[in-house]
This record gives sequence, structure tokens and C-alpha cells, in this order.
Amino acid sequence: MLLDLHPVVGRVQKFWSRIGSMKIVVLSDLHAFCSDARKASDGKASLPPSLIDFSASTRKPNIDPLVGFIKLFERGEIEHPDLLIVGGDLGDKADAHAIQSTWRELSSLTDKNPATKLIATCGNHDLDTRHKQNKFDPRGFLRTLEPGFPFPNTVEHKINLLEYWANHFSVLESDQYRVLNINSCAFHGFGTDAEPELEHGRISDITLDGIEECIKTTVQAAPHKQNICLFHHHIRPVSTDSFDDKSTMKGSERLASMLSKPQLGEWFIIHGHRHRSNLFCAGGNSAPIVLSCASFAATRIGDEHNPSPNQFYDIELEEVGVGQVARVAGSIRAWNWTPSIGWQSKTSIPGGLPVVSGFGYRGYIPDLAKSIGAVIKSSGKVVWGDLVNGFPDLRRLMPSDNEFLIKSLEMIGVVATEGDGQIRELAQKNA
Repeated sequence: MLLDLHPVVGRVQKFWSRIGSMKIVVLSDLHAFCSDARKASDGKASLPPSLIDFSASTRKPNIDPLVGFIKLFERGEIEHPDLLIVGGDLGDKADAHAIQSTWRELSSLTDKNPATKLIATCGNHDLDTRHKQNKFDPRGFLRTLEPGFPFPNTVEHKINLLEYWANHFSVLESDQYRVLNINSCAFHGFGTDAEPELEHGRISDITLDGIEECIKTTVQAAPHKQNICLFHHHIRPVSTDSFDDKSTMKGSERLASMLSKPQLGEWFIIHGHRHRSNLFCAGGNSAPIVLSCASFAATRIGDEHNPSPNQFYDIELEEVGVGQVARVAGSIRAWNWTPSIGWQSKTSIPGGLPVVSGFGYRGYIPDLAKSIGAVIKSSGKVVWGDLVNGFPDLRRLMPSDNEFLIKSLEMIGVVATEGDGQIRELAQKNA
């Protein structure tokens, strides 16, 4: 057994004792719409912003990603999670009927399985900044949604709803987790720079001060809980030579720095907005792990250079016992939308996250490669299942870390056989 060859691995596992995992399903940027309301003056339909059209005569699981998503749960292809998280932009251009319908359909999943908590955050397309419903309050429509938005249980989450809309953030806690839900669209439609403000997100200094004071107390009281931070806008630009990205969340640098403080615990950040999938660490050894979500259902109209497929994410976060300190570590299974076929999680699609990836390894990759290389030298060839028994940190490698590991192994004479972004087998060169 590989673990016997490396007793230090066993010691590390004892020091940080995993007791199980919590399950999260994440989707973002649905951009649902009603085509009947989008017809031009000549009666012709405009180009669809999304694959979810509530004016469609029929909505099928292989045509409509939201219908297909719900079917996955009904068929038992995905287990009901502890948390169902929505990263904003439920509708497109404040389409009231589409937003209400999307929210109700997502809420139906938690109605059927009360153990699942549904949490969303506000996206720029969800706010009525186009003043379709209200001439002076862009948030008014969202605050009247049934069930309540972004926390659907209005009785249980009455305080959270008030905090989110008044303070621009709220912290929701359970025995397993705490979710810091931030409204990065809080200033859209307000202020002397109302128009430019619509072009980006913002978290103000006052909001940041309030967040730090709040989470400092709660993290110290229960450090074993998983820390999840949710907002809509992205925290680092995705500029290219042909595109200057100015839509990041103002104040995101200070937020990332604050959530990197060891006394505030490790954090897992989830956001959407740019429709680019990515998984990265936002700084040093205690910095947050960031999941940047691809769009769940948006088309590429107006964003033709976007390389990401439509995706959602099935996540397992490793848990620890009471009295221990939680670390952000786990695995992600990406589900990809294939037109006319529907959702699948067997084959990776270029431009998106691989179907299997991980996060949470904070060590030095070349050292991990040397330890693995010693095992391969004595064994000659090792398959993935045996390898992770001895080196469980392999499950916690982000895609970029996995690439670095493969290169490091090649440098010491170990060849990897890969499939869908995951190592299948390791062997010595010419073995």
C-alpha cells in the first residue's frame, strides 16, 4: 500500500482530520428571457441572449438548460446538495417574468428537498436599472419576488433579507458553513455617476469594514465551519489586446486581502458575471480560493470571443470536526451543456473547467513530485486510484497545479497518462 511507503502522509492526515464533506451545486448567469417581449418593430424576433426562453412553446431537457438541470435531480444523476448557490443574472435585461419564473423553478428543487438551502445573489441584469417596473427604485422588483430573494425562506431569513438590501451583505450560518453574501450591484442606478456605475461592481469601504467586524466574531466562535463568500462581479480583469475589461468589482483587492487574514479563516469565493470559467488562488498561502463561473445558459451573442462552454459545478468541500480549523479543500465536477444532447459530465470541453478538478493544496509542487517519483521508481507503474490512497493531496490540485505536477514529474523521468484533465496512470520513462 502506498501509504505504508510514506508514513509522513499518514501523519499529515492525522493532524488534519477530515470527517466528511458538504456538497454544493453552483450555477450562475442564466440570462433567461421571454422572446415574445423582445420582438423588433417589424415583428421579427431578436437574437436570443440565452438558451432559456420562457416564451418557447415547449421546453425540453435537451433544449433548455434549466429544464435539463432539474431533470438531473429528478433522475438521481445528481444528489441533492447542502447548498444550491446562484451567482446572479437569473434573467436578462431585467426581464421580470423570466426572473420570477427562474427563481420559482429553482426554488421548487428545495421545496422537494428541504435539506437543501437555496442562496442567490443579485446580478446587474437582475436590477431594474432600465426602469421597466419602477421609475426610481431599481431594487424594488427583486424585493417583491416570491419566494423572497436572495434568501427564499422569508420567515427564517427575515433578518438576512433586511441586511442584504440595507447593508449590502449578510452572513447566513448553519452547523456546517457560513455564507457571506455580498451585493456587488448595490450602487447600480444610484449616485451622481449612476451611468458609469452600471459598468462595474462595487463593494464600499463602509461595507468592507462591516464585513470584517462581523466575520471576525463569528469565525473565532466556530472556526470549524466552511467559509463561503458569494457575489456577482469578478475580482480580477480578463482583458486582452482587443478588450479592456473595466467591469470588475471595485474594492475587490481589499476584500481579497481581508479574506486572506489567517485570523479570519480560509475562504472559498464564488462569482459570475464575465462568463469565463476559472479556478485560482487569489494570493498567498492563506488567500481565498476563487471559482469564476462560466454562464449556465447564455449564448455568445455580444461575447463572441468567450472560450467557455455553458457549465455548472458540483462541489464537495471537505469538513472537519468541532474544535478544529476548517481548510478550503475539495473537488469540483463540471457539467457541460451540449446543444440537442443536454448536460453531460463525462468529457471535458476546451475553454471550461475540466470535468474533474480540485482545490486546496497549499504545498510546493516539485516536492510532491519527488515524493511521488520515489514511489514510481520502486513500483514501476501506478494507477490513479492507488496513487491517491497514498497522496490524498492529488485530489486537491487545481488545473494549473495539475499541469505543473505533470511537468515536474516529466523532469524526474515520470510520464503521466491523462484523460479529461486528470492523471490516469504514472510510469517511469521507457518502463
